[in-house]
Amino acid sequence: MDNPAFAFEQVLRNRTKKEVLAGKLVDMVLTGLLRDGDELPSERELSQLFGVSRETVRGALSQLTAHGLVQISHGSKSRVRASEAVLARFRAGDESQEQVNRFDVDSVFESRIVVEAAIARRAAMKIDAEGIAKLEQLLEAQSRMFDLPVHFQLSDQNFHKLISEYADNEILLRYAEELYTYGLNVRRLVMLEPGAIERSYHEHLHVVEALKRGDPDAAERAMLSHLDSVYRTTKARLTG
Repeated sequence: MDNPAFAFEQVLRNRTKKEVLAGKLVDMVLTGLLRDGDELPSERELSQLFGVSRETVRGALSQLTAHGLVQISHGSKSRVRASEAVLARFRAGDESQEQVNRFDVDSVFESRIVVEAAIARRAAMKIDAEGIAKLEQLLEAQSRMFDLPVHFQLSDQNFHKLISEYADNEILLRYAEELYTYGLNVRRLVMLEPGAIERSYHEHLHVVEALKRGDPDAAERAMLSHLDSVYRTTKARLTG
């Protein structure tokens, strides 16, 4: 598969990759994955994460800078600038996040269990050596992110998305993406807790090990165990 982050966006032939990437970054701000003041990964890290060139990353960041959503300072990393006034412009007409967040945590995770269990099984049967290599590259990078919650969350989203794409079912992919956005502000708080990122990393390892063996049952069990951990920590934070 070429450029997995864009595998299901070939229909957007009139949009450049930098426009697609800019849209993804806007979505990450609107869902709370990225927040005001966050330091973005470097151009090199973003290009590796999204499977695009550094030129594409640079173009996307330039678009967001023009809209006041990103601040680029020479000699330092780019930062998110998401004031309420700026966010209001992007939220106009975008109701997807509100629609997901109006559901309770139990309903959302019951749905994630159904969708991502099916994704894990299908991915175990369909993923190839290239896909495994890409997941292992993500894991190798995640092993160095235990103290970098923003970087880890970006990588975590890409981890789940890549597995979904190798399941080769666009409907499941879209459901998984929408459900993933639930409560990302809360997940940010969870990721700040000691050991939280390392725990998720090890859960990811178990999922990839099962996918590498091509074992649908083991892949499903590993994914369900991971989702149960995410559910319990999210609910604890919401009710605590």
